[in-house]
Amino acid sequence: MSTTRRTGPATGGEGGAADTELPTIELSSRAGEAGKETTGAKMSRTVKLIDYDDEKVKGRWKKIMDRRREELDTDVLTITPPRAKLDPIAKAVLETLCVKLIKSGYQGKEGGANMPSTPAELEKQVRAYITEKGIASEVKKVTDRLNARRITDGRRWVLATTYIFLLAKLFQDRAGEIEELIKDDLGVAEKVMLDLEAEGGPLDVFANLVVKSVMERNRINKSKTLLELVAQQVRSAI
Repeated sequence: MSTTRRTGPATGGEGGAADTELPTIELSSRAGEAGKETTGAKMSRTVKLIDYDDEKVKGRWKKIMDRRREELDTDVLTITPPRAKLDPIAKAVLETLCVKLIKSGYQGKEGGANMPSTPAELEKQVRAYITEKGIASEVKKVTDRLNARRITDGRRWVLATTYIFLLAKLFQDRAGEIEELIKDDLGVAEKVMLDLEAEGGPLDVFANLVVKSVMERNRINKSKTLLELVAQQVRSAI
């Protein structure tokens, strides 16, 4: 765009009025062009909605949901074990520890044909009880607190192995108030740890079984007093 500006009539001097032409100023501007719409064919985009009932994708969605459900179910009752490897003797003892606890500390309390005799049966009953009471979220908070707790590797191994048993025992002992009790996740986590370390609890049983296994392997005299003395030392070192 070219703009020419002229002044009014000049005053003074001979020849009368005269026009004085100012220099031409070139203004180049693209203002407004950014907002212009390009004319022409309009672009259209087709959006295809997913049919979740389509048999081709139904199976895939079911696998995803089942996997997610398994992860959530597992997280509720899983105490993360330590990364450190276990001694073969301790590992063998842990594999039988929960069975011994169920027989001595859980089944013997009520008895009956419906009482669990294996860790798998106990876990099934605990999950059913949690679902029936609608306390999965509360139990998950307890589990998360225990997972975040700083404890020795030995204690964590025993806790990871016997956690479901300890919960089952708590549910059994406090059946009438569990729905209110479980809301205090910190208190329940502390109760689980107290039961873990109680006299005759999982840690005591584990220490005794380890010592007994070592004594049998090395053909050491199975003195009850000696067993208890060594077990106490092992227990304090866990």
